[in-house]
Amino acid sequence: MILEKNNYDKNALQNKIVLITGGGGGIGIEASRAFAYMGAHVIIAEVDDERGKQAQKLINEENLNGTADFFQIDITDEKQIDKLYEYIMDKYTGLDVLINNAAVVPMGAIDAVSISDWDLSYAVNLRAPVLLTKKFLPSMRDIGGIIVFVPSAAPTPYMSAYEIFKTAQVELCNTLCEEIDGTDIITYSIAPGFVKTDTAVKAVEIVAASLGITTEDFYKSLEELITDAEIAGVGYAVSVVKAKQYNGKEIMAYQVLMESGLISGDKEKPNSTQRQVDYDKLSFLFKSIADVFFDQYENWQKKKLFQKQFILSDFKKQMGLPAESFKIQIEALQGQIHNKEWSNFLDSNEMFIKWRCFYEHQIKLLQGYEKNAAQLASDTKLLNSWIETLQEIISELSQ
Repeated sequence: MILEKNNYDKNALQNKIVLITGGGGGIGIEASRAFAYMGAHVIIAEVDDERGKQAQKLINEENLNGTADFFQIDITDEKQIDKLYEYIMDKYTGLDVLINNAAVVPMGAIDAVSISDWDLSYAVNLRAPVLLTKKFLPSMRDIGGIIVFVPSAAPTPYMSAYEIFKTAQVELCNTLCEEIDGTDIITYSIAPGFVKTDTAVKAVEIVAASLGITTEDFYKSLEELITDAEIAGVGYAVSVVKAKQYNGKEIMAYQVLMESGLISGDKEKPNSTQRQVDYDKLSFLFKSIADVFFDQYENWQKKKLFQKQFILSDFKKQMGLPAESFKIQIEALQGQIHNKEWSNFLDSNEMFIKWRCFYEHQIKLLQGYEKNAAQLASDTKLLNSWIETLQEIISELSQ
């Protein structure tokens, strides 16, 4: 386990009560294991009785710091959600963390997906998170709590019956964040990336065939998003530890692990602490990406009021500080580099990870509103070039 290899704090979530839907397999079971490792009592809400029992048994036999409980449930049934609520309140007296992980994945053209599959996707991927949030929100107002949504990317061809409702979780989270402002409740969205679970593999076969491409070509198009179930699941769990800094944001699971120093790029955290940095390369890369931001910032100021407010608000939500403050921070680093003072820069890896994730977020937004295929391809290529530059800086700082 990534947490164990990095000697992560086993008491980070000691005695916290965590409910994760769809926790019996794939990303869900990896998240459940990670929660138990950190001392939580995790409740696996799973529709598949056999899989849920196996997950509970597996985790408890690992003798981790916490425990696993299993509750069989069909989350499309509101009465069963009522029973789950009663079970948790009777046994644990309250819930600290809700992870809306469960999903169904219908794929195909809009007119090819049956209306029953559209209804099921709505029921599992959006209605259930609403029902669970409504159920546990009142008690969380008294004791505090964390509500986590698990969205997907913007709707794309032949995936809309799945992604429309998953993407809607982001807006649900954004609205909830405003409504609970000033309370001790935290909410955010965390995307897992693309994990090759059995369900995902079957979905890819349908989408690739609909697009008229091979599955290999489809996977190649997702190269930047492909990860494994452990990274995604552990990312969910560690995000709860760092929940305050993610409040109201839309983040990625691997982003959380990188910011926590648990992985570097696609690799686990290196054992060596010795740095071998190419300062000339870093200086060149930083100047190029800083110039990109300064140009963007100048263009943002010229936008119409509504557009400007949306862009600057989105930047602040993703980066954790206003664009003006970020500009000042970049200018300060430039001055320090000019004076050969590298200490602050070398400690800025987390900032560059967030910066990269901001551009990845912009690609997702772009896919949602840019309808011209040629322009979409051009803008995506440009954003990817900036992401590559930032990844080079991150890699250098992770040496």
